[in-house]
Amino acid sequence: MLALTLLAPATAAAFYGYGAQIVSADFARGEQGDDATVFAAISADGRYVALQTRARNFFADDDPDPPGQYRAGGIFRFDLATKGLEKVADGDLFDEASNAFVRRGASNPSISANGRYVAFATAEPLVAIDLNDHVDVYVRDMAAPIGSPGSYDLVSARDGGDVPASYGSPPVPFPGSEPGSDVSRGVAISGDGQKVAFRTDAPTDLPASAAVDVPAGQVFLRNRAANKTTLVTGRWDKTSNSMTEVPAGGAFGAALSADGTTVAWTGGNVADQTRILSGENADPGFAYYLWRRIGANPAALTRRITGLADPDDPACLPTASTIFNRTSTGPCYGPLTDQEGLLGTLTGQVPALSGDGYTVAFLTGAGPRPVESTNPGFDLYLTRMNPGLSRKEATIELTRDTVGTDIMTAAPLGSVAMSSGGRYLAVTTVRTSFVLPALLQIGEQRPVPGPRELYVVDLEARTIERATRSYSEGDINADVLNGATISADGSRIALVAFASNLFFGDANQTSDAFVAERVPEEPPGPPPAPLGTGGESSIEQRRGPSIRVRVKTRARGVIQLIVSVPAAGGVRAVARAAAGKPRKQRTLATASGRARGLVRSKVKLVLRPVARYRPELRRRGKIRGRAIVTYVAARGGRKASATRSIVFRQAVGKGGGADRK
Repeated sequence: MLALTLLAPATAAAFYGYGAQIVSADFARGEQGDDATVFAAISADGRYVALQTRARNFFADDDPDPPGQYRAGGIFRFDLATKGLEKVADGDLFDEASNAFVRRGASNPSISANGRYVAFATAEPLVAIDLNDHVDVYVRDMAAPIGSPGSYDLVSARDGGDVPASYGSPPVPFPGSEPGSDVSRGVAISGDGQKVAFRTDAPTDLPASAAVDVPAGQVFLRNRAANKTTLVTGRWDKTSNSMTEVPAGGAFGAALSADGTTVAWTGGNVADQTRILSGENADPGFAYYLWRRIGANPAALTRRITGLADPDDPACLPTASTIFNRTSTGPCYGPLTDQEGLLGTLTGQVPALSGDGYTVAFLTGAGPRPVESTNPGFDLYLTRMNPGLSRKEATIELTRDTVGTDIMTAAPLGSVAMSSGGRYLAVTTVRTSFVLPALLQIGEQRPVPGPRELYVVDLEARTIERATRSYSEGDINADVLNGATISADGSRIALVAFASNLFFGDANQTSDAFVAERVPEEPPGPPPAPLGTGGESSIEQRRGPSIRVRVKTRARGVIQLIVSVPAAGGVRAVARAAAGKPRKQRTLATASGRARGLVRSKVKLVLRPVARYRPELRRRGKIRGRAIVTYVAARGGRKASATRSIVFRQAVGKGGGADRK
C-alpha cells in the first residue's frame, strides 16, 4: 500500500465550533420539527440542506393534508442564508382514521452543488405519465414552483424519452410501495443536477428492453438533459476484455461523482462484471466495492476498488493461480487480508467519491495485508483509481482498531462521506482515540466513550478532529446518526443527531438535523490587551446555556457590548465602578435588550454613564469598572451570566475602539 507520510500540520486556522445550527426547523413559525428527522444532505456550496423528516408541522398553511389522510413529513430544503424552509416532496401517506399506510413518500434525498436540484425516490406519481404503483426516482427543480412545468422530472425512465420504467410484480404485493427504482441517499446526483445514478429493486424493462426481463439489482445512469438511460452493471466479456449491455446485477447501492462521470457501487455477482483471480471466492452473494468511469467512456471496464486480490497489478498474470491467506505478499495479492464484504455486511455501505471520481474512501472490516489479526469492525481506507496504479500502490489505511474490547480504540466506524474536492472526509463512530499514526488526532478528545460522534479527516493536513460538541462546550449527550454529508470546502457538515444539547432550547425529544460549522480559531496564548481597549471577549462556561461578551470602547463614555446568546431570551447589563464622593462602587450604567429566534444570535447593548457621573468622567478622563451581563432564556427561564472588565473613556486613542477577536 502507499506509504502515508505524516507531515506536521500547520497551526489550525479554524475548528468546528461549539453546538450546531439546527436546520430541521421552521424559523418563520419558531418551531422545531414535531417528529424525527432521519437524514440531511448539504449542497457542495454549503448553503442548502435537503432534509428527510417525519415532521408534520413544516407544511405551508395553504398546503393541507389530503382529505381523510395525513402526510408523515417528507423532504424539505433549508436555506442557511435566509433560514427559509421549502417543500421538495411529500412523505409517506397514512389514513387518518386508522393510521394505515397508504403510500410511500419521498425519501433518500441527494442535492446538487448549488442546491437547485434534489433527487429522491417516491411511490407518489409526480408526473402525469407515471401510472404505476411502484417506487420511482425523481428530481425536483427548486426554481420551478410545485405544479408548474418542469418542477418534477422522472429519472427512472426508458432510454430515449420520458416513458416510465415498467416493473415486474413482487411475490408479495405491497400496495403503495411496490419495489421499483431507488437511490442511495446523499450521493446520487451530479453537481450540475443533470445526472442521477439509481438502482432497481424489481425486474424492469430498462434501459430499453422489449419486455420486463431485466433482473433486479442493476445500476443505471440517467442523463436528464439527453433523456439517456445507461446500464452501468453490465457483464464483462472475458474473451474480448470489453463490457456488454447484458445486465449482471447484484447491486444494492450506488454513488455518483460530482462531475457525473463515475459510478461506484456495492454488490455481488462480481465474477460477471470484472476479473476474479483463480483461488478467490466467486460466490455471487459476497459483497464487493466496484467502480466504473462510464460517463467519460461508455466502454470503460468495471474495476475493483479494493480487495483480497490485485488484478490491476500488471505483474499479476491472467493465468495466475493463487492460494490466498492473510500474510503472503506478491503481485496478485491485494491490499486487504480478506474480501471487503467477508467480515461484515456491506449492505448499508457505499464508497465515497471525490468530485472527479478518482479518489475513493471506503469502510471495510478486512484488515491490511499482511496484518494477521484485526477486529471485524469497519475501518477507513482511501484509494486512487487513476490509470496505471495497482490496488496496493494506491491504497492507504487511515484508521485501524485495536484488537480487543476497548471501545475507546476499537469501536467500528459507521459511515464515511467525502467533500467534492476530495480533501475532507466525514466519519461517524463511538471510537474516541485513533491509534494508527496515519492521522494526527487534534482538538479536544472525549474523555470517556459514549454516543456516536462526528469526526472530520483533513487528508491534506493528515488530521482527524471531532466536530460535535455541545453548545455549552461539553460533550454531546446522544448519538449522531450514520450518514453525515460535507460541503466542498469542508466548512459545513450536515448531520442528524438525537443529542439535545447541540443548541440551547432543544425540546422535541427526537432526532433533528444540524449543520456543524468550522469557525475561526482564536490564536493560542497572545498577551491580553489592556482592559477596556476594545475587542475583549468572555465565555461563560457552566452547565446549561453559555454566553459570550465582546467589548468595544468608544469616546465620550460609550461602551458597546456584543452579547452572543444561545436562543431567545432577555439580556441585561449593569456597569459598576468606583465613582462619586465618597468614591465607592456604584452603578454607572445599565442597558437591556432581547434576542429572538431558535438559535444562537447576537444582542448589542450600549452602556453610557448616567448624567450624574459624566462630569466626573470628563474630569478623570477614564473610569475603570466591571460589566455584569445576565441572560435569561425565554424557554424555561434558564440563566447565564458573564463579567467583563471595562473602561469608560472620555477620549479613545488610535486603535482604541478597534474590535479584535
